[in-house]
Amino acid sequence: MNISIPIKNLFGNLIMFLPMGIYLPYYSKKINKIGRFTFSMIILLFVIEVTQLVTRRGSFDIDDFILNMVGALLGFGIWKTRKVQRLLK
Repeated sequence: MNISIPIKNLFGNLIMFLPMGIYLPYYSKKINKIGRFTFSMIILLFVIEVTQLVTRRGSFDIDDFILNMVGALLGFGIWKTRKVQRLLK
């Protein structure tokens, strides 16, 4: 197996949802707390994975679910940094 395939999968899934962790709290002030953000992302990712399963355009892959969630949480962590919050004010 080519080593570049797992590396692309790992970083692709992490980076794909990183912007969601920044934009979702920016556009929806109700999702500015970690609990609400996490719950919203779990629901969104579950819908995406089930849609892939039903449409047969992919598979329900728990690895993708976890990596996408970690990417979104990294983005949320970036969003919550003081420097970003200062830039917005």
